[in-house]
Amino acid sequence: METDSYMSELRERGYRITGKRREILGYLLRNDRYMSARELIEYMKDRYPTMSYETVYRNLKTLRDEGIIEESQFADNEAKYRMACQSGHHHHYICVACGQTMVIEHCPMPELCVPDGFQVLRHRFEVLGYCQNCRAVESK
Repeated sequence: METDSYMSELRERGYRITGKRREILGYLLRNDRYMSARELIEYMKDRYPTMSYETVYRNLKTLRDEGIIEESQFADNEAKYRMACQSGHHHHYICVACGQTMVIEHCPMPELCVPDGFQVLRHRFEVLGYCQNCRAVESK
């Protein structure tokens, strides 16, 4: 989907269409990886010098709550964001250095031993590590 499609979807759900929200979505779409709110803020400050941190965080929360973006916690305990996948059920390998993701083709959920009486509503499975490119940089 393109930025306009997401913006139309948000409008249909009762949200205002703002240049800042459009810019955040566009940046996330162009950079298909996890990124921190800090990175988004730095990018946005060039375009909107008086924009507050709260504006970026509020937009990220809205986009996350509406299922348009995904949020994941990394080892540094910082939340990072990327566009939500539009393809079917799958999970990810995530590079903690650059934020790139790779699809895990097999869902491990069926092999897990779920305790008796526990009802699984949904699940996420993420494997954090270093991609091939970042491993090469780390080893030098």
